[in-house]
Amino acid sequence: MAKSKQTKRKVCLTLVALFVLISCFALTTYALAKHQVAVEDNLFEMARIRIELNDGKTIFDGSDMNIEPGYSIKKDFTIENKSSVNVYYRLYLENVTGSLPAVLNFEIYDGDKLLFSGSAQDLKRENPCVGDEPLEVGETRTLTAVVKMAEGAGNAYQNGDMAFDVTVDAVQAKNNDDKQFE
Repeated sequence: MAKSKQTKRKVCLTLVALFVLISCFALTTYALAKHQVAVEDNLFEMARIRIELNDGKTIFDGSDMNIEPGYSIKKDFTIENKSSVNVYYRLYLENVTGSLPAVLNFEIYDGDKLLFSGSAQDLKRENPCVGDEPLEVGETRTLTAVVKMAEGAGNAYQNGDMAFDVTVDAVQAKNNDDKQFE
């Protein structure tokens, strides 16, 4: 009978010890997970990033691009934030071809504020036009592009041409003060 009591007592102590160990393990796991998720300034938000450039319409359709030295063309276009978060945007030219990129200067404005000034050769992904202020969710911003042919371009560029794609990229603004796009 004494042996039976001792066995019951050992089983009870073993169960109590096991319960304590499992409880400690569970509490430690919970505390660790809670600590990692709640670290201040280490939170990120899952988002859908989507930008609409000029409502899908061509900005420069070529119909008014009969340009000569000193002459400029002014075009307004829009950027709409269709994302689920505020975003920073950048614009640049891709697939640039033709004889005019070196003599065409692009200026891009947000209202009266100049965002970019440089040749078509300069306005590329490595040197984009980056908006100063983030676009709010659902916001549509109107920008203005002024394209001017250099005064001293001369007759060498007569009947010249240029083709390009305007590209816009966007990145989440939250926790991205440096506007990192990569």
